[in-house]
Amino acid sequence: MLKMLLIRVSLVLTGLFHTLPAAAHYIWIERDEMNHARLYFGEYQDQEKEVTGGRLDEIKGPQAWLLDANGKRQELKVMRKGNHFDLGMTSNRTSPLIAEELGYEVKDWTKHGIGIVKPMFYTRFSPLLRRSTPKPELVLDILPESGSPNAFIVYLRNAPLAKAKLMVYAPNFWMQERHTDENGRVSITTPWSGQYVLEVIHLETQPGEFKGQKFEAFRHRATLNFNIPQTPHDK
Repeated sequence: MLKMLLIRVSLVLTGLFHTLPAAAHYIWIERDEMNHARLYFGEYQDQEKEVTGGRLDEIKGPQAWLLDANGKRQELKVMRKGNHFDLGMTSNRTSPLIAEELGYEVKDWTKHGIGIVKPMFYTRFSPLLRRSTPKPELVLDILPESGSPNAFIVYLRNAPLAKAKLMVYAPNFWMQERHTDENGRVSITTPWSGQYVLEVIHLETQPGEFKGQKFEAFRHRATLNFNIPQTPHDK
């Protein structure tokens, strides 16, 4: 009873904290039991997936890759569907998937205290394998450390990102907030089986121009998702 009450309170708080719908969305990849991969845009913790003809159209042209055993990229064909981008079937369940959306339009979120920014989206789907930590592939990347479901490293431009806030969204949409240490490392708890999504945002002050629109900074937003297998106790 107490656990369920805490979950309900967490869901309410999630709704309170995410009051910036235009600024709160991110992309993430899901891969089902048939190795079919899909890219979504929305908010996993709110069970919100945007649709074509709506806000999914804000994602102009995402690119996605499968990483083979040697870490080499294999580009995936990306097809727009009703509420996702289809990435097709992947042959190897042990291979991570990564994607990025760099064509998102400049946004003036000054009234939200964010400024005029160029949003940049990155995501990684990572099977948890007991092997050395992979190398970062994305400008902002979250990597499992040695395949652990509880230890991760956040990288910005291939360097560990210290003091970054990391949000954790559990399979039941309970959430926790953590911060990386001086070496970009962070520990989390994963008490339930199912899919977890980790999220990091980093504002990089670097003025520029995109499609004729000037901006004050890049707003990098990255996610990592992975699955904790079901145990006999869960069934």
